[in-house]
Amino acid sequence: MMKPLLISAAVAIALAMPAQAVDCESASDHPPASDQPVIYEPDPTLDILSLYAMVESEHRLAGLASYYSDSLDGTLTSTPGERYHKRKLTAAHLTLPLGTVVEVTSRATGKRVRLVVNDRGPYVKKFCLDLSHAAARAIGVDKADDRSVTIRILKLPGHPALPREVVDGPIGVASEEAGW
Repeated sequence: MMKPLLISAAVAIALAMPAQAVDCESASDHPPASDQPVIYEPDPTLDILSLYAMVESEHRLAGLASYYSDSLDGTLTSTPGERYHKRKLTAAHLTLPLGTVVEVTSRATGKRVRLVVNDRGPYVKKFCLDLSHAAARAIGVDKADDRSVTIRILKLPGHPALPREVVDGPIGVASEEAGW
């Protein structure tokens, strides 16, 4: 559940670290160290990654997904003034903050969809997420025998989004999609 975010965090940290000298002689080319203390500036990317990792650990982000009935089209959601529309990419989650942008991946089909949590639910214990009809169709949950999904937080309301290199992965690194 937290592996993709932790792996992404490790890659982001590795990319941010400066390269070190390979041979000993090149180290002597540098000026001698001063007596002044080295002051490191905090890395905002690491702050964002640690915040998102903490939030992910507090919420149920894997399990079975259900989807809204067509009869609920046009009804009010938990987000003030917002109505459910079956053709929009939205979802209901019991504990994630309203307005959170997530990526939902179907374990059966491998398809992914990015959507906004705008409602509360599902209220049946075996489900972790209620998808809009469009979201369920996009990842094949509406037809699949296995409705297992994983959820990844991309943006929390009021906070910066995860950096693109964390969300998409670094360029040139083998991924599951490439068959590695």
